[in-house]
Amino acid sequence: MPARVVRGGCATPERAAVPRLRLTRRGRRLALALALGGAVALGSLVAPLVEGAGGGGLQLAGERSVVVESGDTVWSIAGEVAGADQDVRTVVDAIEELNDLEGSALVPGQVLELP
Repeated sequence: MPARVVRGGCATPERAAVPRLRLTRRGRRLALALALGGAVALGSLVAPLVEGAGGGGLQLAGERSVVVESGDTVWSIAGEVAGADQDVRTVVDAIEELNDLEGSALVPGQVLELP
């Protein structure tokens, strides 16, 4: 009697249906928060490159004038205008005299003529 051949022990696995990924409300919120955080991080990296050499310093209104921003003082503006070759104190006096300032009080948005 011939020997009966039985095919080996493992049954062929049936392909299980792969379930689709379903996000819960919490998962969707997390994905949105991560996307927004990534966008903010990317924006903070790209902004200095787009802004260029201006660096958010003085905003010139004309060739020899400047628009006062919040936190600016006559001394800080004079320091940027004076550079290395002039004394800041003389530039402060010239700015105050040129703009008829009664002190060092500045208002954001105010336009100052520069010497």
